[in-house]
Amino acid sequence: MGEARHRTGTSSWRIRPRALVALGAASAGLAAAVIFTGGGGVAVASEHRPIFADDFGGRRGAAVDLDKWRLDGDNRNGRLDGDGRLAVDRLIITKQAFAEPYGRAEARIKVRRAAGPWRAFGVVDKYGRVLRGNVETLNRRADPTSGRSFHTYVIDWSPESVIWSVDGRPSLKLTPDEPGLPIALVLNLATDGRRPASMLVDFVRVTAGSKPMPVPTDPSVEPTETASAPPPTTAPTSEPPATTAPPATTAPPATTTPPKPPTKAPTSAPPKPKPAAKPWKAFTAYKAGDLVTYGGATYRVKEAHTALPGWEPSALPNLFEKL
Repeated sequence: MGEARHRTGTSSWRIRPRALVALGAASAGLAAAVIFTGGGGVAVASEHRPIFADDFGGRRGAAVDLDKWRLDGDNRNGRLDGDGRLAVDRLIITKQAFAEPYGRAEARIKVRRAAGPWRAFGVVDKYGRVLRGNVETLNRRADPTSGRSFHTYVIDWSPESVIWSVDGRPSLKLTPDEPGLPIALVLNLATDGRRPASMLVDFVRVTAGSKPMPVPTDPSVEPTETASAPPPTTAPTSEPPATTAPPATTAPPATTTPPKPPTKAPTSAPPKPKPAAKPWKAFTAYKAGDLVTYGGATYRVKEAHTALPGWEPSALPNLFEKL
């Protein structure tokens, strides 16, 4: 089994040229079929609603649902096994690109592959391109590759990161060069030049919204202890230092005339000019404190983010404060 070609620790994403070409070429051919979700549907900021699901029910030998998926090559390369699973022989990608700022994709998969959970369940941008950025290995032991049994893969995304977990253990974190891009999901057989015979997929489900979702914690990591205050560097003295009594005060001499009031009121610094509000636009980077206008109202940006279609200020009170 080949070794995954990304560096350990925090590094730039690296994929062997053969695997990158295979994934890039295949996904490029599918990019024209990718559509957006989350445009005007982000109505309630606290919602985490299901937006995609496929449990692969159907008769044995039936084709994959072409309203939800596109295959690289012949449609015969993705068939139902009659037991509620999909047998994948080539790369397969969702026809939707999910534009919600926060979401979770979950899939139960059985496949023999090289290391790297993205090789089984990956993400691409709306054009079918592999996401670029820095990748950090969170836990090597959380990435089984033997293909002997099913494992549950989870992808949690936010505008700042994409985190893979396997069986509840965080395994990999990607910090994209372009944060906040809409993503499509890939069931991936471009396995570093070594393609297994097939991949079995039990289900794929996506839940998304406009608030962060809790990321699973690694049960193998022991909690860290709270640091205590360091001991004093010098021993305290046995007796407190002597103090002197304050000097006695004398009454001021009586005056016959009151002091004159100041002739001019003290001047204060002029107020800082407020930043001008600009019309809200998608694909614009905003920082906290920026003012935007939308729908005849003015909003203040609460958190730095890159706006996407569907992230209008009126729909995202967690990112915008109406003034």
